[in-house]
Amino acid sequence: MSDELKNEILKLHTDLSPEIGEDCVIITHPKFHFDKSFPTKNRNTGDVIDEVERFLDLRYIEGYCFYYENHIEFLTTLSNSDFVDSLERCKFIIESDIEDDIITYEIGMISDQFFEFIDGTLNFGYLKTELITLKIYNLNKILQIKFDDQHYFEKATEVAKSIIFEIAYKTNIFLKLLDISDAKKDEDISSKDLSEYVKSLDKKNIPLRYDSDLIQYYYRAIQMVPSEFQYLAFYQVLECIFDEVFLSETIQDSRRIMESNWFNTNDDKSIEELINIFERYHKVKNDREKTKIVLEKYFKGRIRKESYYLSNKDIILILKELGKLQKEHELEDLQKLSTIIYDYRCKCTHSNRTFPFRTEFQNSSEELEKYLNLIRKIAEKIIINYHRQNKEN
Repeated sequence: MSDELKNEILKLHTDLSPEIGEDCVIITHPKFHFDKSFPTKNRNTGDVIDEVERFLDLRYIEGYCFYYENHIEFLTTLSNSDFVDSLERCKFIIESDIEDDIITYEIGMISDQFFEFIDGTLNFGYLKTELITLKIYNLNKILQIKFDDQHYFEKATEVAKSIIFEIAYKTNIFLKLLDISDAKKDEDISSKDLSEYVKSLDKKNIPLRYDSDLIQYYYRAIQMVPSEFQYLAFYQVLECIFDEVFLSETIQDSRRIMESNWFNTNDDKSIEELINIFERYHKVKNDREKTKIVLEKYFKGRIRKESYYLSNKDIILILKELGKLQKEHELEDLQKLSTIIYDYRCKCTHSNRTFPFRTEFQNSSEELEKYLNLIRKIAEKIIINYHRQNKEN
């Protein structure tokens, strides 16, 4: 069997240089250069070759990600931590039943295969039990894309960030995908038990794929330390769709005018009135007005008052704490809400001689924290409603 097995292995890859022992064969991974042993005792050549071939088909991004057909996992930690084992210490573990017809996920101990690649390529002292990964199942099947497709990793990363968004939105726990080469370990760091937060996640599947640009802005924002720059990062979720929403609203208004019974395409006066409206829209085309339009379309949308107030109970509470609202019905005034978040955005942005650049924000940390919660929750509503409305359309 020895010669036959060696020849068959070399057919898979000429750089494997297999070492045949009494009970096993040892090969060195041709790309990552670590050894792996495959048992041969009481096994036929075909079975061993199949196992070696499956091993060579595994995809690995050093210290970051590991995947094969319908399975991908990313090293994961808390967004405000550089420590590899923060989630293990905090007991933030999400278990899930793997179903065949949907994309499901779980957060837990690294798989044996992923750890084998980590252990073989990186020199560090972590135990397998300390490494937590986000595992996603059925991506290839549901997205109908092969795991070796050149676009697969990009699409898989988008789904991973959508999962992180779902977890953040439902639990206020912010995660990040971790490159272990930049990670740290400190045995003395204290940790808070986050296991109770898992109960907020009634589903561990991702039926939605949110807009990738909006998710990327949100993901980038939750990785930042609390500061005026983080406020601006969350505000960019709104800015991302400013022109798109403004154009959409203008087109809809124009279409209604042209469909009205008085409008006549052969009448110069009708065309002139339409042009005048375009010009007026153009004059008010500024970020303050665009903020209001985005809120109208993707924050409030079409919802009855009672449901609107109830679904935004947390936002109303923040605005009351900031002294910006007295009664819940004031949230109906989106001009007021847009002014609140836009004016604070301006406070965070100004850096001329009148408003010199600051390394520390001049407003109180308590106020900043409230505004950060406000803009984050508004950004989350925008992302969710943007998806819903565009899915319906």
